[in-house]
Amino acid sequence: MHDAVDQDVDAPAAVASPPESDLELLGRFLEQAEMDSFAALVDRHQGDLLRLAHAITHDAGAAEDAVQEAFLRLCRDGRALAASAGGRTGLGGWLCTVVRNHSLDHLRRRRAAPLPAQVRQPTPPAGTPADDAQLLWAAVAGLPPLERAAVVLRYRDGLDYRTVGERLGKSVSHVGVILHQALGRLRAHPGLRLEAAP
Repeated sequence: MHDAVDQDVDAPAAVASPPESDLELLGRFLEQAEMDSFAALVDRHQGDLLRLAHAITHDAGAAEDAVQEAFLRLCRDGRALAASAGGRTGLGGWLCTVVRNHSLDHLRRRRAAPLPAQVRQPTPPAGTPADDAQLLWAAVAGLPPLERAAVVLRYRDGLDYRTVGERLGKSVSHVGVILHQALGRLRAHPGLRLEAAP
């Protein structure tokens, strides 16, 4: 018994191999029809993509549709994408672009539809922090899609400008402009008491 314990202590620790890149997983899926590789890609990116789509559409069903569309396009266009990857090994930016475009297309088709129910409902009078937060996020929901997405990604999800830009397909300086416009609209919103940045 003691010898077995000594052997375990003296045995070299197993070195964890680095995780496979997105393109390695995609290659295994395309070449060997290995569904576990595709499932790993979905697990790796689905959460971020859903948050992005929901920030743009403000609709859970539309967000799920946009993410499904991105993964369907990955299946369909994966070989061409892998062939044109150059030195890039990640697929997050490409997937975000598909989700963003699909979400914006959804909004264009739905342009005449009413605002979501939580925006139409009257908000209670301001006075408590919870009421103020509810009023603020109701106002954010009424912003134009890119402004709403930028505000949600930056201030709710805590992403930096560079990451917000990658998700929205915009430069860092353009993200700053979008956020500036959004905050200007929010400051002008009746009932909100936002202080101007110093």
